[in-house]
Amino acid sequence: MIYTYVISVPVNVKMPSLSPTMSEGSIVQWSKKEGEEVAPGDVLCEVQTDKAVVALETDEEGTLAKIIVNANEPGIKVGDLIALIAGPGEDWKEVAASAPAVAPALQSSKEEKPAAAAAPQPAVSKTVATPKTEGLIPRSSAMGPAVRALLHQHNLNASQIPATGPHGQLLKGDVMAFIAGGGACTSPTPAGVHSSPATAAQVSVPPAAAFIDIPLTNMRQTIAKRLTFSKSSIPHTYVRGVASLDHILALRKNLKSRIGLRLSVNDMIIKACALALRMVPEMNATSNETTGTAVLQTAVDICMAVATPSGLITPILFNADITPVSQLSQMAVALAKRARDGKLQPREFQGGSFTISNLGMFDISEFTAVINPPQVAILAVGTGRPKAVSVDAQNGVLFSNRVTLTLSVDSRFVSEVVAGRFLSRVSQLLGEPHLLLSDDPLASAGLQDTSTREPDAFDVLMLSNQAVSAVQAKPTQGKA
Repeated sequence: MIYTYVISVPVNVKMPSLSPTMSEGSIVQWSKKEGEEVAPGDVLCEVQTDKAVVALETDEEGTLAKIIVNANEPGIKVGDLIALIAGPGEDWKEVAASAPAVAPALQSSKEEKPAAAAAPQPAVSKTVATPKTEGLIPRSSAMGPAVRALLHQHNLNASQIPATGPHGQLLKGDVMAFIAGGGACTSPTPAGVHSSPATAAQVSVPPAAAFIDIPLTNMRQTIAKRLTFSKSSIPHTYVRGVASLDHILALRKNLKSRIGLRLSVNDMIIKACALALRMVPEMNATSNETTGTAVLQTAVDICMAVATPSGLITPILFNADITPVSQLSQMAVALAKRARDGKLQPREFQGGSFTISNLGMFDISEFTAVINPPQVAILAVGTGRPKAVSVDAQNGVLFSNRVTLTLSVDSRFVSEVVAGRFLSRVSQLLGEPHLLLSDDPLASAGLQDTSTREPDAFDVLMLSNQAVSAVQAKPTQGKA
């Protein structure tokens, strides 16, 4: 008889690299507890990367035996051990007992930190007795600028103040406490000069203002690095234009009243930019810093900037040019919610060929945005505002809702002419919103239809999955 023995080996769960720029992360929370069974596809924990909070799924089957890294412990390097999973049939308690209390990589990093050097002791003369002082007398080089300023302001001698800092370092709090306690504002008296004793003047010191230290998250540190790189390495050129929102607003009202379809102005702007990128393919590109070339992208994948508690993130609307605008609207709402909840998957925010940042909801007239590398352009959208456009003797002053669009481009790869042509296409599409709703506006009508008929004359011909698949313009028969 042949006996087969299956030996289960505990699975090491390590901090994964969840983005191209991620070098370290932290555990936001553990979704499984020690002793709980896990199966492929189960979420072990949520990891804060340099871009978002990502759910870490396991491919293993067994029991979570030991959590090595606790939640909210910062600076966990990629590849560090964070947990152990016992295999099927294996005693998870034995695995937990044999697990290291601290991940080896973390332990080694702590051991590698050099111990603080002991403060040098002042030389003592063998013939001259040195009086004892309360605390170590700090060297002037060890005092911070705030301490120096207080000493100078109140004419204090550092040697008279007890120091509580490490290795006898004089701290700002030491000086403040000395002053608040009625410390004398004296300086060393020159030799040969005698002064009569005087009562120390009481110095009124205002209490220090309360404050809260907010540490930078991995995500904000990465944002800062990318913005610094972008502004220092990419020559930004700005092109500004104004587009009319009158027909967009009328069409939104029309669709809502007729079929209950709710579209935002931002949905229309995203679709207009997607179609304009197809018309001006030079804008739908990314840069290759190694070769110094622009890479034209075949897919139109638009990133939309979303503010989250951890920082700004740009989830992607894939194939926005061929996706119905109402479907884009649903996708945008879902992506924004997952972004704010920290539930985005890496594939949902890595990549993209163009970015739109819209601050219109904050009543911002206009602003300039920093290019999101390796993309070569970003569009900043302000608030739509009524603007007087003409004066009519019969109707008086006529107003139009206008929005300012500011395009930032990488002038290494995008010229002002190309940027202007793209912005002009976007403005024209926003002025003719029926093109944004048709099946194939480029093949059927392009930009040849320059009519100014009111959107209320549009008839919705076909609806599929709550998405407008075709809207045609035709003369109104009677009252719309």
